[in-house]
Amino acid sequence: MSNDQKFAEVELTSYGPQQDAFNDAADMQRMGKKQAFQRNFQFVSIAAFSVVAIAGWCYVPGTSTPALSNGGTGGIIVIFLINWVGLTFVVVSLAEMASIAPTAGGQYHWSSEFAPPSMQKFISYLSGWLSSIAWLSGNAGGMFISGSAMQGLIVATQPNYVPEPYQGYLFVVMVATFALLVNTLLARHLPRLEGIVFVFFILAFMATLVVLWVLAPRLTAAEVFTTFTKGEGWDSLGISLLVSQGAIMFLIVGSDATAHMAEETKNASTVVPKAMITSYFVNAGLGFVMTVTFCFVLKDYDAAVDSPVGAIGLPYIQVFINATGSVAGGSALIAILTILQVLGIVNWTASCARQIFAFARDKGFPFGSWIAKVNEAGTYPINSLIVVWAYVVLINLITLGSIVAFEAIVSLQILALMSTYLVSLGCIVWRRLFGLPLPASPWTLGKLGLPINIIGIAYCLFLIIFLPWPGAVPVTPDTMNWASVMFGGIMLIAGIYYVLHARKEYKGPVMYVKTREL
Repeated sequence: MSNDQKFAEVELTSYGPQQDAFNDAADMQRMGKKQAFQRNFQFVSIAAFSVVAIAGWCYVPGTSTPALSNGGTGGIIVIFLINWVGLTFVVVSLAEMASIAPTAGGQYHWSSEFAPPSMQKFISYLSGWLSSIAWLSGNAGGMFISGSAMQGLIVATQPNYVPEPYQGYLFVVMVATFALLVNTLLARHLPRLEGIVFVFFILAFMATLVVLWVLAPRLTAAEVFTTFTKGEGWDSLGISLLVSQGAIMFLIVGSDATAHMAEETKNASTVVPKAMITSYFVNAGLGFVMTVTFCFVLKDYDAAVDSPVGAIGLPYIQVFINATGSVAGGSALIAILTILQVLGIVNWTASCARQIFAFARDKGFPFGSWIAKVNEAGTYPINSLIVVWAYVVLINLITLGSIVAFEAIVSLQILALMSTYLVSLGCIVWRRLFGLPLPASPWTLGKLGLPINIIGIAYCLFLIIFLPWPGAVPVTPDTMNWASVMFGGIMLIAGIYYVLHARKEYKGPVMYVKTREL
């Protein structure tokens, strides 16, 4: 009997620890997909992969400036907690969908399978574009932050150095190339490497925490928890706090990285949802502790802003130097954070490439057949990785002319990603209320599914309303949040391509799904 015949006989609702390979094959068969990749990840390695990919605590110092100006230290902490709770409802909802359909396509597949039949094709098509742009933009943003940190370290340690934009750009290209090489030359070893990197990740967190609490001059608890700053031009403190949420979301969003690696994970329908939730709480917990810690060590923040590194938008480097009382000591801590950011970018690039691969496989992109090519060993999607590298290299050219324009593209990440979450949750709520029963899965929210999904939708809507707001008023070209303009532009491009070509080629994942009558 052939393997295909054996897999065909597997009961789709049967799950057990001894049936991992059969369960994975059954899931792929139900979704109408061929197994293109080796399944090398297990629970520990894929959970570590996601934690390192997000690396929220490593970005706390570099992304806190907008939140400090729109909320203060107390505002950062309150907004972090609100978004941690709100995003939890979204993550557990996504985890359930990942258990039902463990596919690299993630949100656009779930939208296709659960949406009303008359809307499945177009909704999933737009979701595929948004998810792809969100992951590409997040990748470009992470590389820009780490590249800027490298240049900032030179500024901090070499007083005669004059930073030039093109030099920062070259650092970004270096990081992008490193991520490409690791994801190709070392792709088969990634699951083994994740455990080593995760241990380094946790040890670095503990070391940074100890250094800051022991050596740094600190604010009092009253100063940290009761300082709320109304941003420039805002009449309301509440509005000022809400417009700073994008910086906080950058620290905790992205646990669906695990879902995009589902086709390379053993027993994915069980392991992926658990890894998503585990990595989310680990990241959010570490991020919150580091956020509170960083707020405590901002005693000389004004001086940090006026320092040479502050002049190039990196005051947090001076904060660490002040905290340790040593240029070498502070720079060493920043170097460790930057190394972890780069290692996280390697994982983010891997997940991003799988999202691009999946959408191209379903003919959502031009040259889809070429983009969806997988190497012979089945360890990485070679051309998708090249697309990701090219996007980062090209989009970062904007930084040579305008950091404001680039920040708009980075902020697009959160807006686009939250939009895909909203669409996916809306589709599963429709399915629960008016559609067919959901396919069986080993990880389910059960009777709590509908209320959890609805709260998740409300949170997504709440966040999407405030994400495009500018950081200050009155609005100028320098303070304008261009994310909404970019969002509209992407939708226009996607719509034009759909009308001209994709509507004939793109069928949507649901067309390949094999359902069974209940």
